[in-house]
Amino acid sequence: MTVSLLKPLTSTSVPETNATSPQPAAVDAFSLKTKLICCAALLLFSVAATLLAEASKTSSGSYPYNTFVIPFSVEGVKLVSSACVLYFAKSNNKDEGGTKAFSFASFLLYCVPALCYFISNNCMFYIIRELGPTTFQITNNLKTLSTALLMRFVLSHKLTWMQVKALVLLVCGSIVTQLQPTSQPLRENTQGVFMSMGYVAVCVNSLAAGLGGVYSEKLLKGKATGRNESIHWQNCQLYFFGIVFGLVSILSQTDDKLGNIYDGFNGAAIGTVVALATSGLLVSFVLKYLDNFAKCFVNALSMIVVGVAHASTSGDGLQLPLVIGIVLTSIAIEQYS
Repeated sequence: MTVSLLKPLTSTSVPETNATSPQPAAVDAFSLKTKLICCAALLLFSVAATLLAEASKTSSGSYPYNTFVIPFSVEGVKLVSSACVLYFAKSNNKDEGGTKAFSFASFLLYCVPALCYFISNNCMFYIIRELGPTTFQITNNLKTLSTALLMRFVLSHKLTWMQVKALVLLVCGSIVTQLQPTSQPLRENTQGVFMSMGYVAVCVNSLAAGLGGVYSEKLLKGKATGRNESIHWQNCQLYFFGIVFGLVSILSQTDDKLGNIYDGFNGAAIGTVVALATSGLLVSFVLKYLDNFAKCFVNALSMIVVGVAHASTSGDGLQLPLVIGIVLTSIAIEQYS
């Protein structure tokens, strides 16, 4: 996995200079440092988002607020943040790639990953509610499977035999964790059909997140549009559609005025919005300047951190199936990369 983090940039690499000049080495070192910091920050905020979403529930295990408001708010925060950065970058003539003439056809392409992320973000709350944060974080690694298959067919990325075996091991590791209850006691309303729907949400989340990540990488690197644009302008287009989908979902399920959509919000819910927004901005950086596999590496690490943190706070400790599942999925991620 270290190799994928250390590989040089492609279309966004620094301009060539004279071989005798010491500047390229300094630039490369700075770029590597920046990438590592972003991956570490992504790990931090990914873990924080999962734990805060769990903490925002009531003692009965339900959410006191409309969970559809979270993705809507997250997209709004990301859009405002990207727009501000884009404005200051243009003002200081540091708008890398530039903002090309507006293309409606290119603009519409961003609705595809926006819809995928909207579906995935809403599945997150359902999975955490029905199966718990540790199970969510472990099964979330199934995105690696969908990502690999989609990269094979969408980006023509060939899979080696080692990678195929790693994907099989990944699926086995995720299944092992569910052979018996994890450290979180099962509630009565998670039995039967409710728990089954939780696993359906896991499958939908994996497919939607994988497709969203692969198509976002294709857009951010200009492979889908043929346009080398500023990452901030690309993000603005993506987040605009995210807000649209979030707003439609809220309006479709409430008769109240929009001023009441934040009823029931608590500190943990606000923290979830901040953590998800920050991790979303970091993911766009990783997809543009690294790739989906660096993101999968971070997911594997966050799985371990969340599993240990949740087991510590619950007081039950790590159960054997959970430990085996963590080991298997971690090996699978490492072998795949």
